Amino acid sequence: MNQTPAVITPLDEHMGLDIARSLAKKNIPVYGVDHDPAVPGRYSKYCQFVQSPNPEGEGEAAYVQFLVNFARSLKCKPVLYPLSDMHVLICSRNRATLQKYYEYVMPDEQTMERLTTKSGLQEIASAFHIPAPKTVFIENPENIEAIAAQLNYPVILKPTESTYWHAPQVAQELRSGLLNGRAKVILCSTPTELIEIYKRISALDHRLVVQEVIPGEDSRLVYISFYFDRNSKPLAMFAGRKHRIIPVGFGSASYVRSFYDPALAEIALRLLVSAKYQGLVGVELKDDPRDGGYKLIEVNTRFGLWDGLSVKCGVDLPYIAYCDTLGLPISSQLVYREGIIWVDWQRDLRAAIEYWRKGQLSFGGWLRSLRGEKMWAIYSADDWRPGAAFTFGLLHKMLDRLTRH
Repeated sequence: MNQTPAVITPLDEHMGLDIARSLAKKNIPVYGVDHDPAVPGRYSKYCQFVQSPNPEGEGEAAYVQFLVNFARSLKCKPVLYPLSDMHVLICSRNRATLQKYYEYVMPDEQTMERLTTKSGLQEIASAFHIPAPKTVFIENPENIEAIAAQLNYPVILKPTESTYWHAPQVAQELRSGLLNGRAKVILCSTPTELIEIYKRISALDHRLVVQEVIPGEDSRLVYISFYFDRNSKPLAMFAGRKHRIIPVGFGSASYVRSFYDPALAEIALRLLVSAKYQGLVGVELKDDPRDGGYKLIEVNTRFGLWDGLSVKCGVDLPYIAYCDTLGLPISSQLVYREGIIWVDWQRDLRAAIEYWRKGQLSFGGWLRSLRGEKMWAIYSADDWRPGAAFTFGLLHKMLDRLTRH
């Protein structure tokens, strides 16, 4: 039987590979669409690589037209998996065009915009009584001194929408000394530091927000993923605790362990069901040691960095999304195995060094944490070529840095 193809965009080395490996093993044709011809996922035996325009460089319209033309060439309506914040918003804004050629499930455009912007998320959290860190939106840059004097420190400065800091000018400014590489937030420890950094960034992009820092170690960060059908009924659920992240303090996960907490499930479900969510989604929260309750950090309206671990834990998020999108019968999967590890070795090694320097982790403790049933990000014994390509790319970057110095 010929099955409806799936189209993954962009085809990165984490989420894209995880979805391709899940679906292709069920004899579903998978196409990985990406502008980067060197993306490691192109070497996977589980998907066919298709090079596209870069929506950031060549424009959104060119990218959308490419997707339309590609679907026409397949002579069917494939299931579409947008995997970055930018690609999700493109598919949301252009749904009147794209849904003539692709099948995908997501909430209405207004809900998408609210969940992907800091101001919108704050409004939703307040409306549905979801605890969240105190957030201040700086509507007038001239008020920054007065605002800075009223805050409790430390605080974080971040864009009102995560994609804003991908702009070349802002990214260059961040690399010039504010941050070591790309990060989602900037930590400010004093009013003077906040004012100085705000003025530097706002000169390039004023869409910024200041937020209180939830105290406690990084292992208090948790993430829960779902798939909701078109009636906002949860068909899949899976959660993990971020034991290590990079950059330490405000980065993304490098080491995760699956776990279940009914209090976590309750608060996330209350938020998403109230918002009438549909499709793939993940919610990040932090366990606040001040009151023992979870505080809302952000919502990702897509498949997440390590959501592929769900498959190993017994909840096949990619396949459930595929079946429900096409109206195929599928049983809900809301129970999963706990204590299963996901680790991205090269990022986790760098994270472990950072934690060691801060006196928070020993080398022996790091090695012991790797014991147990696990899933390695990118690397797979039966699909080894993406991992080999990724390793070669890392070595090339290391040699390039050495030769430049």
